Amino acid sequence: MRWLDKIGEQPAQAPPATQIESGVEPELSDVGKDAEPESKPAEWIYPRVQRRAMGSLFEVYLAGTDREAMVAAGEEALEEVERLERQLSHYRDDSDIARMNIHAKEQWVRLEPRLYELLKHCHELSRETDGAFDITAGPLVKAWGFFKGEGRIPGDSEIAELLENIGMERILFDDQDHLVYFTAPKLEINLGAIGKGFAVDAAARTLHFFGVDHAVIHGGQSTIYALGEPPADELGTEPDVSSRIPHSSSRNSPSLDSPSMPCGWPFDIKDPRDKETILETVYLKNQALSTSGNYEQFFEVDGTRYTHIIDPRTGMPVQGVVSVSVIADTAADSDALSTAFFVMGREATEEYCRTRPNIRVIMVEETQDDFIVTKIGFGS
Repeated sequence: MRWLDKIGEQPAQAPPATQIESGVEPELSDVGKDAEPESKPAEWIYPRVQRRAMGSLFEVYLAGTDREAMVAAGEEALEEVERLERQLSHYRDDSDIARMNIHAKEQWVRLEPRLYELLKHCHELSRETDGAFDITAGPLVKAWGFFKGEGRIPGDSEIAELLENIGMERILFDDQDHLVYFTAPKLEINLGAIGKGFAVDAAARTLHFFGVDHAVIHGGQSTIYALGEPPADELGTEPDVSSRIPHSSSRNSPSLDSPSMPCGWPFDIKDPRDKETILETVYLKNQALSTSGNYEQFFEVDGTRYTHIIDPRTGMPVQGVVSVSVIADTAADSDALSTAFFVMGREATEEYCRTRPNIRVIMVEETQDDFIVTKIGFGS
């Protein structure tokens, strides 16, 4: 799902570091030598900053009247993303995650408080989803060949051995001193299913801290966060921002928040089988949207498609689900739950959302003869 394909003009080349794209600069009225300059309302501008991190392109689209302040805030937000990459990456030998994976099997390891709380949140999500979300499932993904991009089918005995070292219940926590300990000798943590969302949330908090009220942040386009809503014009109504920040959303779709006035940044959720068909146009305000799909990484053997999304309870790739899009209050939750719901399937997802009205889901399933599109939390 690529909601941001058309937002902003893409640079001719992806830059190695941050690139800034300017919006429309305000124009000053012509004045005579002795005349007082006329006061003119500040014009909205839409700069963009971007940077590569966590194996993806992170972009921040900003809306406001003070270009210099917005760009500076965007830079700070991306600095926070890079800091989190250094902390969370399991590919970096010097990261907190790598250090924990080495030493927590032998002794209690103290973690930075925010990282500790992230792991506790992962533990809670795992419990709530009956193990469908599990940050210890990385060895299974590796066994199926997805880390190297070379698909393979592991044997039953290999999967059984891996399952003995997988499961959030094999991690012990000490809340007082922010300590963790692994009870399985080969257990390791991989935050790939929540890390980008966590970083997007941190970027949004940074923007808010520096006074930015209107922005869209995404990490690789699979997870986005909409901060505030599109700026209102002088009459107090929502302007047509599509003429300034082009996007693929339809402005004619009804609002999910109000029958008369859409509230929030509009985004299309498209049919994964047909990129031209819109399943739903959603309006996000201080909310996140994530999608997981079986078309992202997969291989086929004898007509069977094996996707990179593995059920950590069985060790097998999920079958029958094409894509899951999730709207939640945080990008970390939308990121994690899009994977969890993919594993859980329709009935368990409906049950999970029954007591959580803030979560909305669109799930596309494939049967032998047809496709099923299920919308949860969108009302009648």
